[in-house]
Parts: sequence; C-alpha cells; structure tokens
Amino acid sequence: MAARRSVKTIVIDMFSPYISLIKDVFPNANIIIDKFHIVQLLSRALNKTRIRIMNSRKERYNKLKKYWKLLLKDTSKLDYITYRYHRSFKKPMREIDIVNYLIGLDSELKETYEFYHNVKYAIEIRNNELLTLLIESANDKVSNYMRTSIKTLKKFKDYIHNSLKYRYNNGVLEGLINKIKVIKRIAFGFRNFYHFRSRILITQDLARLKA
Repeated sequence: MAARRSVKTIVIDMFSPYISLIKDVFPNANIIIDKFHIVQLLSRALNKTRIRIMNSRKERYNKLKKYWKLLLKDTSKLDYITYRYHRSFKKPMREIDIVNYLIGLDSELKETYEFYHNVKYAIEIRNNELLTLLIESANDKVSNYMRTSIKTLKKFKDYIHNSLKYRYNNGVLEGLINKIKVIKRIAFGFRNFYHFRSRILITQDLARLKA
C-alpha cells in the first residue's frame, strides 16, 4: 500500500473506468490525460466534419478528399511562399491558398477548423487559461462532432489541465505498442508465442540473434 501511495503521476487516455480505478488504487496520484489523445479527439471531429461536407455536394468532393491533410497540418507549418501547380484547381497555388479555399466552402467547417487549431496551439504552448477560455467560449457554429468532443474535454478538464502542467506522456509506450501490432500484422500472426516475443525483443535491440 505504501508503494501505491507514493505514485505521484499516471498518464492515461480519456477512459472513465481507468480514472475510477486509479483513484482507488493510487489515491495520491495526479491523473494526466495524454496530449496525443486530446489532439486525436479533436482531429477526428474535424475530419468527420470534412467528410460530411465533402459528401454533401459533388463539386466539393475531390478537393476536400485530396487535400484533407492540409486541414490537419499546423498553421505555422503551412507553405505561405511556394506556388505549385495543382490539377484540381488548374493553377499554381500555395498551401495556405488551398486551406483558405477549403474552409471557405462552408462556415461550419471554417469554425471547426479554427477551433481545432486554436486548441492545438494552446496545448502546444501549455497555456491552461487559453485552453479553458477556448473550451468555455466555443460557439454553436462548430460542427456537432466538435461539440461532442468539447463536452468530453469539459468532462476531463481537471486532468487535461494536468497534461499542460506536467511534461509526461505515453509517446514511447504508444510507439512500442504500435510497433508490436505492425510486427504481428506483417507476419500474419505467430503460432509460437516465444517466436513472437523474440521478434519484439530483437527489433527493440533487447536480444541478439545467435550466430
């Protein structure tokens, strides 16, 4: 019990049963929501908004489908300088021009896009006051998908604040889990658990092949 009471922080995703369990087992731990899962929640809402609008009118379909990655790209990393020819537009355009065109197609998409990037920026600079202001002042012009995500953020707001307060995350662990899934998938499964375990250890440089 003393060891469990000494745990100071635990990083998790937004899954309520985990929180109840942690409070019982690790009563003194500060719960931190992994920033990756916060951004993932909002990016999925933005992407669902894009898809709904994309499917609503045929003339929007190709452009919203082809350039979806630009809507998720950090605004600071968009190309404001280089013009490249794009067949979908039949003229040279910068990335920022394409983004402005896409969000200009629908006001709901524009509001949802701006909310997503504003929250992402608040998380990046670790500004809890700005994050709270954005969440509390979000208007009804964002999509239903984003409004649902905002409700989730409000539900976990105390733990999300810890995400900006502390610098802990599950990035390394999430990466390792994803690598294990890829190993299993490309091998089409393993009949022998020992071989599966050995393959994981070798890829992590924790074991050596015998000469």
